[in-house]
Amino acid sequence: MAVLFANNATTTLAGSINNVAVTCNVAPGTGTLFPNPTGGDYFIMTFTDSATGLVNEIVHVTARSGDTMTIVRAQEGTSA
Repeated sequence: MAVLFANNATTTLAGSINNVAVTCNVAPGTGTLFPNPTGGDYFIMTFTDSATGLVNEIVHVTARSGDTMTIVRAQEGTSA
């Protein structure tokens, strides 16, 4: 298991998610900016609340298919 990285990769969510979602879609065409984890690898992504910019959630992305990410929510002490 390895932590993967992508320098300066940023995007926005393509739609809203709720606190139990295990996948998210990012802006069209931006998924390729990020690693494609396999075999237990993952990369870390941070969600920031767009309304206030004050609420963050750290997730582990365990798979990517195009612009769809499979995520493990509420990592590193954050809340989903």
